[in-house]
Amino acid sequence: MVSCRSRSRNGSGSEMADRDNVVRLRFSRMPYPGQEAPQDLGSTKLTRTAGAGLSGAHGHWCGRCKGIWYSAFGEVECPVCGNRHG
Repeated sequence: MVSCRSRSRNGSGSEMADRDNVVRLRFSRMPYPGQEAPQDLGSTKLTRTAGAGLSGAHGHWCGRCKGIWYSAFGEVECPVCGNRHG
């Protein structure tokens, strides 16, 4: 079994602090320092018209608006800007 702990490069065997080895992923659930929270773009017109509410809706990311919009159906278009490519 391979250990997940990193060791220093000098081979002395001393372990580096875990926080020194953290690689922040682009889609991490924890915001970066100074990063603003995503906007709530609301739900699509079809979802509101059908009265589905947000109980069965799925969230979708809009990179143009930097926010999350919701749909209970198979829609792919941001209700704010019309972006279809995430």
